[in-house]
Amino acid sequence: MTYEEKIQKAEEKEIFVLYDKKKLNKDNIVGIYKFFKIKDAEKHCFYIGKSTSIASRLFGSSQGHIYMFLKNDYSKLVPSKIAEYLDDGYKIQVEIEEIDYRDISFSKAAHRLALAELKQIVDYQNIGQCEFQKPEGANTYQEKFWEENYKIK
Repeated sequence: MTYEEKIQKAEEKEIFVLYDKKKLNKDNIVGIYKFFKIKDAEKHCFYIGKSTSIASRLFGSSQGHIYMFLKNDYSKLVPSKIAEYLDDGYKIQVEIEEIDYRDISFSKAAHRLALAELKQIVDYQNIGQCEFQKPEGANTYQEKFWEENYKIK
């Protein structure tokens, strides 16, 4: 199935990617993507990610968030949340923000992309959104340690 076919199938299921479809069909968009559930006047961000190939991250054949949903594979957070929210009558909207990845240093470019993602996650978490999203590299031991030692009760 081509990206165009996957995009069409997603739209039939009420999943909309707000981006130029011709550009999205190319596999070289670098930036962050934000998943929202939308119903009436409510718009709630539930996941933010980053990628050096957003089209692949959304529609790729192995771990693409939307493609996994289309294959009825809900083993990961994003496809399972998409299924849950669509069942609850929401539409899904994905917004893409391109990040300049050109630099003389890979490290600087990669950190700039990571910072853009983290800033958005923190901003949305501060208003009670993206609440299911865990930090990269965090595990259950670290979360338990935090709960025992730092959680405000």
